[in-house]
Amino acid sequence: MRKLTVLFLLFSWSVFSQNSPEVPAELSASQFVQWVDANHPVLAAVRNKLPIAKAELLKARGAFDPAIVGNYASKEYDGDLYYEMPSVQLALPTASPIDLHVDWNAIDGINTNPQNKLPDEGLFAIGGMINLGNGLMTDERRTSLRMAKAAVDLTEAEAQLYRNKLLAKALSDYWKWYEAYASLKAYESAVAAAQEVYDFTINSFNAGDAAAIDTLDARALLTTWQTDYFKARNKAISAMYKASNWLWSADGQPMLLNPESRPVERMEALQIQLELDPTHPLYVYNDNKEEQFRLKRQLAREYLKPKVAVGGAVLIPGNFSELPTSADYDPNNRVVKAKLDMPLFLRTGRGYSRSQNLQLQNFQLERSETENSWNNALSAAAEGIVQLEVALNASLKNQESLRLLLEAEKQKLELGDSELIKVNLRTSYYAKALIQTANITRELGVQKALWQELSATF
Repeated sequence: MRKLTVLFLLFSWSVFSQNSPEVPAELSASQFVQWVDANHPVLAAVRNKLPIAKAELLKARGAFDPAIVGNYASKEYDGDLYYEMPSVQLALPTASPIDLHVDWNAIDGINTNPQNKLPDEGLFAIGGMINLGNGLMTDERRTSLRMAKAAVDLTEAEAQLYRNKLLAKALSDYWKWYEAYASLKAYESAVAAAQEVYDFTINSFNAGDAAAIDTLDARALLTTWQTDYFKARNKAISAMYKASNWLWSADGQPMLLNPESRPVERMEALQIQLELDPTHPLYVYNDNKEEQFRLKRQLAREYLKPKVAVGGAVLIPGNFSELPTSADYDPNNRVVKAKLDMPLFLRTGRGYSRSQNLQLQNFQLERSETENSWNNALSAAAEGIVQLEVALNASLKNQESLRLLLEAEKQKLELGDSELIKVNLRTSYYAKALIQTANITRELGVQKALWQELSATF
């Protein structure tokens, strides 16, 4: 069995020899989660969500950028200039139902439409259009901008929620590693205790103070604990690799925990609260998501209105060499425009509006359920922390008592005042107490991580 142990340790060293010296020998939960938060690639991707949302906002604002549009058309045939029509327009969209524009047009040639006849220097047309029906309250362009503004806060809150979820999951794997490591140490101490009993029994047998059956009993105890030890070692290796999945270097390389690295039971003190803070990312996310649904509903209602637009422009001589002045303005030189577009059945508007009303209603119902469940889960996690802390204190006291009893029983055995079976029982009770403490510590660590996720306090 000792040869098997040596071979196993050599194999383990060969497996872990690839580990980086950057991994510390002792890693606390707070160090672990800070490392994950700083370097994990998925969390780096989460941090990119906000810049993406801001880029989409910039894109939506681009719909209101002034634009210059130029056109030129001419025709010559058999030496004659039929027409030449240059034009330039400066469009000035606004975040209102009014769109402004400045046009310059000119025309020349022998074959032109009389209504298009312009002065030689061309004409400026300064004016715009105002929507009085569909588009008065909002339109697709203004709605997209408002939704993009809401999406910035929404995305930031969503990223915070996802980050908290990932860090809680990472801490859960950390505490599973801790439990496996602590359980391995418990079995290690049990093997050591069983080895002491076995050695003592062999010596007593050789001295004629113990029966042969006692040596078999001591050997059976030792091999039983050795078997459990190697099973626990397998679980510890698996848990260590799982915890290593969360560790990455600053330059984006995956890291592996050293076999000598050990987790510690130290936990940060938390200021426990039973209700969500009003600025919690869940509320921020839901507020902005609901705002987006309201904006869509408002846009849908515009489709129930006819498209009515009126406008026009004042005409001013378009001589570029001399800028027009107020003396060039004549109220009789103008263009008047009006537009009406009214669907007879409004089926598009009615369907769109009904759909958005139902979507908003569904979201409000789901929001109520989600926030209530979230608050209840937060309260349950807080209560669970209190109960597990009491259980951990009791387990630690029990563990210490059983350790003292085991030491006393081994001393009595050496003095001949005890029996081997009692030592075996004390060893088993003590090892189980160590494993129980490790299990409760893991549950407490996971419960605290869950509370931090729900309260968004990472």
